[in-house]
Amino acid sequence: MTKSELVANIKLHFPELSEADCLLCLNQMITFMSEHLSTGNKFEIRGFGTFSSKHRAARIVRNPRTGEKIQRGETAYPSFKSGKMLRDRLNKTFSVSL
Repeated sequence: MTKSELVANIKLHFPELSEADCLLCLNQMITFMSEHLSTGNKFEIRGFGTFSSKHRAARIVRNPRTGEKIQRGETAYPSFKSGKMLRDRLNKTFSVSL
């Protein structure tokens, strides 16, 4: 599902809101989550899952084209752990479709 499809789905369930309002809400939520995660905090949506940020230590990497070794600094990346309700729903759907 793309962002525009998500906005259309929200609009379908809340016809009193304009598409611009739905997009604004979605963008605001993404911005809030990004800022919250960038400070090292977790973001939990009960039943859906938990978003957190993790860190990779500094290391030496190799350029695959030239073979040159490069020192890469510490980096942060987002992580997601699904909640029990989401896992149960996925497993129920998956077992029925087999």
